[in-house]
Amino acid sequence: MLGIFVKTETSSFRLEKEVFEEFKKHAKKHGLTVNSLINKIMKEYVEFAALAPATQVIPYPSPVIVKLLKNSSEKQIREIAQGYVKEHFVENLLLLKNEVSVDAFLEVAQNWCTASGFPYSIREKNGITNFTVRHNNGNRFSILLGEVIKCQIEELVKKPAEVKETPNSVSFWV
Repeated sequence: MLGIFVKTETSSFRLEKEVFEEFKKHAKKHGLTVNSLINKIMKEYVEFAALAPATQVIPYPSPVIVKLLKNSSEKQIREIAQGYVKEHFVENLLLLKNEVSVDAFLEVAQNWCTASGFPYSIREKNGITNFTVRHNNGNRFSILLGEVIKCQIEELVKKPAEVKETPNSVSFWV
């Protein structure tokens, strides 16, 4: 069996002692080596966090978003999602991945879930990818997220998308 070899580079850094001690504790608590956690954080930064401000993604407490959504009708939420995708999806995908493709979309979805702290799963079967994200923010958030994803997929594949919304998760197939 052939393994995948990733080129690596050795480097050294000066870090604040107290910060590094906490970092090591965090890595151990999560069953990671310091090296693997540093690689994970650097990859997340390069692939998402460094570019997130340019795509106007901002971290905001989900309870505030949930309350705002509570005062909107399902129709309003879907219209906001559709407008967002129409105005920003392609340019944001190009900014983040330099291409407009299903693979680029799936990578951005994974990075967004990781940055948001949302668990997700990806399963491939017969050439179809199922992606499920669990957000635990209620039905209105599922409507927003589901409609955004539906519109994004339809923009990519130019045919109706299969998206399932539950009160605390959204699944889609591409």
